Amino acid sequence: MTLVKWTPKRNIYNVFDDVEKMVSQAFGHSNLGTEAGAHLQPLLDVYETDNAIEVSLDLPGVDKKDVKVNVSNGLLTISGERKDAVRENSDGRIWQETSFGTFKRTFELTDAVVENKIKAQFKNGVLKISLPKAEKVKPSVRNISVS
Repeated sequence: MTLVKWTPKRNIYNVFDDVEKMVSQAFGHSNLGTEAGAHLQPLLDVYETDNAIEVSLDLPGVDKKDVKVNVSNGLLTISGERKDAVRENSDGRIWQETSFGTFKRTFELTDAVVENKIKAQFKNGVLKISLPKAEKVKPSVRNISVS
């Protein structure tokens, strides 16, 4: 019988980070990346409709001015920072479970997304990004007269 030392994870999100690292190592890249040294991993939902792919990112406590959304070379990057509001007044803090720090999420876009029509809206701590789909190319039919 082989004994294996059990090391409990302090945070369940570390398990997902480990899986992400394994996928990245196996395939050379990942669709969803995190910046090295990031302290915050915001929750994310992705939905597909007939006309668009909708991304929703929960960012409670983050100011709109601290959020950046960029598209470059087929990659959508969402980055920002949640500041520790009570850091300077931490004398009376007994316990803190809220996370803070920088975050960065990157997605590889498909050719089906029209990059110049992407829209983002930040309201009530939720960032919503709409990635419009390209119109499907329909084959044209041309009648040729027979002589």
